[in-house]
Amino acid sequence: MWKKTFISAFIAQILSIVGFSFAMPFLPFFISELGIKEISEQSYWAGIILSASGFTFTIFSPLWGHFADKYGKKVMVVRSMLGGTLVLFLMSIVKNVKQLLICRLLQGALTGTIVASVTLVASVVPVEKSGFTLGMMQAAVSIGNSIGPLIGGFLSDKFGYRNTFRIGGLIILLGGILVFLFAEEKFNKNSIDEKISFKDIIKINGFWIATLIMFSVRLSNTILNPSFPLVVKEITFSEKLNTITGVIMGVAAIVEGISAALLGNIADKIGYLRMITNCFILASIASLGHFFVNSPVQLLFFRILFVGSVAGILPAVNSLIKIIADDKSIGKAYGLVTSISMLGFAFGPLIGGYTGKILGIRTPFLITSIFHALLSFTVIKISKNKGGIYED
Repeated sequence: MWKKTFISAFIAQILSIVGFSFAMPFLPFFISELGIKEISEQSYWAGIILSASGFTFTIFSPLWGHFADKYGKKVMVVRSMLGGTLVLFLMSIVKNVKQLLICRLLQGALTGTIVASVTLVASVVPVEKSGFTLGMMQAAVSIGNSIGPLIGGFLSDKFGYRNTFRIGGLIILLGGILVFLFAEEKFNKNSIDEKISFKDIIKINGFWIATLIMFSVRLSNTILNPSFPLVVKEITFSEKLNTITGVIMGVAAIVEGISAALLGNIADKIGYLRMITNCFILASIASLGHFFVNSPVQLLFFRILFVGSVAGILPAVNSLIKIIADDKSIGKAYGLVTSISMLGFAFGPLIGGYTGKILGIRTPFLITSIFHALLSFTVIKISKNKGGIYED
């Protein structure tokens, strides 16, 4: 049963990320189409728009996690994908950046396909397969992020951003239908332990370690988001800007998907905290390289190194959560960790957008490099203090 559910969730996750990444990476360019012409203002508004969903996701994620435990994980996956379809269709008809901001707020409140799918898979797979399967779910995100920008960049250049949003929405809907028809879940409402509260989950040994790592990853990585397309624009001399941006993101994401699957499997053997530490070190080096690039080829190289390193972190953290959380409250556990960590997703683009406006669009890469280096030392210290308790 778990294999059928895993495969259907894996394919649906690819479809949902393809749909979202059809036009989402090009939001800074879409903002220009909505009337914001200065590049510094584009960086600033991109930070606000990209961060918006993080705030509402922080509020709603624990609620959806609670409903996942109460009504089933499968229905939450379908719900999130229907929400994504609605949001992308609304984005296709916005007239100004304020309306786009409202759509992003709705996206955070209604979607969350990644955490919903991960929770479903984590609830059905055997614990000894968690590193591999959750690594594959991260690989699904990477595959979607590779296909989406590649095709979306071409479609955006040819048909415009609005039509690209609409196509993306239909693809996400297809993913929701796939889960509805083929995913299976042995859900028994009577097996739920209603006595386990969010307060109890917070007290679980290891909860704050997983939350700290997840928050830090989302914060440091999203600091780059407002600036990255603009750096591509700065070093690219071509009318096919969206296509080139999509190719760089797409090729790097292919490597990310392969890396997530391999590193998730390796983490099962060498230990999750050790894997996280090594990935943070490599990500710090890669982010620093972004600061000095002056050609698309150089940018592609460091982008591949960066996403390939980060790919090993999230599966390892998700495996830690599966180890420390009770099966009856795993939805609450993933929902709460995701909720708190999404504050990083919310503040990251704001920091990156504002920093890019006042200090230059490359400065966020330097900040991310320093932050990842500090995180590697922090995880090393945590691992030594805990004596390898989470390495099994």
